[in-house]
Amino acid sequence: MSATAGTEGGAPASRLERFRRIIEAAAGSAHADYGGYGKFWNLPLPELRQMELYGIAMMRASGGTGPAAAPTAPAATAPCCHHPAPAPRQASAAVSGEAGLIRGLRGQFPFDGTQFPPLPWGGARVAEPDIQLIEGWIAAGCPSPEEDSAPAGTVAAEATRHALSAGLAPHPEFTGSVNQLAHETGTLKARKNVVCLPDDELRRLRGAIREMRKLDDYPLDQRSFAYWAQIHANQCQHGWEEFLSWHRAYLYGFEKALQDIDPSVTLPYWDWAADVQNVKISIGDMGVGVTNPYDARDNGWVPEPFQCWIDEDGLKTLKDGGHVTQDTLTALQGKLGTKYCSGARLFADANIQFGVDPTSDKAIIAVLADINPLWHWRRWPGGNKDLIFEAYPTQDDVERILNIGDFFKFGSGPMSDQFFGALETIHNLIHNYSGGHCPPTWPIGQNNEFLTGDMVDPGRTARDPIFWAHHANVDRLWAEWQKRFPGAGPDDPSANLPPWSYDVSDMASTRNLGYEYMLASHVFQTNAHTPIQLFHSAPARVHPEVLVRHRRAEVRLHAIRYAMRPGYCIRVFLNQPDASIQTPTRGNPHYVGQISTFMGECVGGPGHCDAPVRSQDRFDLRPRPQKTPTNFVLDATAAVKALTVGESNIHVNLLVLNHDGSPATDAFHLGAVSLNFFD
Repeated sequence: MSATAGTEGGAPASRLERFRRIIEAAAGSAHADYGGYGKFWNLPLPELRQMELYGIAMMRASGGTGPAAAPTAPAATAPCCHHPAPAPRQASAAVSGEAGLIRGLRGQFPFDGTQFPPLPWGGARVAEPDIQLIEGWIAAGCPSPEEDSAPAGTVAAEATRHALSAGLAPHPEFTGSVNQLAHETGTLKARKNVVCLPDDELRRLRGAIREMRKLDDYPLDQRSFAYWAQIHANQCQHGWEEFLSWHRAYLYGFEKALQDIDPSVTLPYWDWAADVQNVKISIGDMGVGVTNPYDARDNGWVPEPFQCWIDEDGLKTLKDGGHVTQDTLTALQGKLGTKYCSGARLFADANIQFGVDPTSDKAIIAVLADINPLWHWRRWPGGNKDLIFEAYPTQDDVERILNIGDFFKFGSGPMSDQFFGALETIHNLIHNYSGGHCPPTWPIGQNNEFLTGDMVDPGRTARDPIFWAHHANVDRLWAEWQKRFPGAGPDDPSANLPPWSYDVSDMASTRNLGYEYMLASHVFQTNAHTPIQLFHSAPARVHPEVLVRHRRAEVRLHAIRYAMRPGYCIRVFLNQPDASIQTPTRGNPHYVGQISTFMGECVGGPGHCDAPVRSQDRFDLRPRPQKTPTNFVLDATAAVKALTVGESNIHVNLLVLNHDGSPATDAFHLGAVSLNFFD
């Protein structure tokens, strides 16, 4: 089946996006290594253009089977004043078919079985119309979506570009995965609050966990979930200064394993202190201490992404499997779509007595885990309301911990005086709360199973997917503490973090590891080759939970290019599309702030003002060139809070001006604008 007619958010998808979808669909669940590249079609575009597979140039002509030809020239950029602009990227249609990828997709030498099988390895063959689409994209030089958004020179394309750059039309919100975009552009990825995770990102996370679980019969395979769970059992660090550093390295490695499956996936965090009202409500709903047999067991609450439920597909699987009676199927049918904080509660509500029919129980548990791989069957959140819930952390408790200036009292003690610090102590309580104790109606202890949930035991805890979200929140709080107390940390930055070759200093910065924490992000891509005078975004439909939970908001301007002209100013507003030089800033609740650039005329030698090409050599440690595109960040917290209560559609508006107040029509080139929320 051909996949050439793809769309994204109602608009035709770019050829790059369609290429990735085509190969992803054909690869299916196969996990070929491709010489260490893994899913090479998801590489950042500059790296993808230059990719070679065992010496074969994949995205450019290589002159048959000989050595790869010289790399295709990069896209044309604005010329330095000392020499003309380079010619646009071109490729001959006659030779583009010789690109290794095209030969591989068509099963031509050396991908005809003589040296390699056809591409993708282990997957399905790609339809010829799709191969032709990819071939045409390669012939055009593998353009980016911005370069490929519309046929150059057409009246419609020119009109669209003019409308966007002049502020006559809104820039649409990017509807794909924000982390996929970050992967392609080499920018920071976002670990988000699991409660506010977009449906597509939650689906991708579940899909990656599901793929890892398929390899759990091979616990020494580093791609399996079981492999990573066992590391905590063997190597975890608790009760001393390496607690935070070691777990940051642990999350980093596990996240990289997920990204080998889907590079857009990051670990979400569970902000448990924000859920204190939910856990209190859960106690009342369960009737604890009155008539409920769950008293002090399985009476807590976990966020919806970690809950379990039965759906139509699950019922069909159970019916087809033949291990579940019709009475049980009928009981589950009556609970379709109802979500539960534990599997025991689903069984109890459906009046299914666990342990009577172990084969049926096992089949139901397997289906529930397949429906939601973030659920875990040995998890019974809760505890004694006067013990666990009385100490359950509030936001005020967390704030007090974040204001502890001594690293050891905040995190955990030094090697010379080991003890549990304030953050690790609360971390311990959340482990015990979320694992819980097996309720009377789930008598797994009778079958020599554990009576406590896996989260309670350090040797078993990482078997439960909620472990990763819990520790991501611990890591987030440490990252927040680091902002408040820069430079503070463990005594021994050179200490090794087994079983990896990392040391403590490697874990000092989340940004150096390629991620940051945020509630939500809304991105609006621009055409970096067209200067913008006015920018209006389409409405960012902000999740209501984000508006309630966020403590800080930012507007970011991404990849602003150096311009060979005097500096200019950018004024930023929210929900003020008619903003002009006369629009007041003082006392204006819509006003976010002003950016002043520092640029100038070229006085250097030939090529002095050319935008630099990012080095593809990961060992190139030279400092970045002066003209590297840069970013600006403005605090938009006050402007967001000043919006009408309940207003969830937020527009970002930019006004670009020369220093004399006249419109700057030839200066402002950028890659994207984003509106970001943090808690």
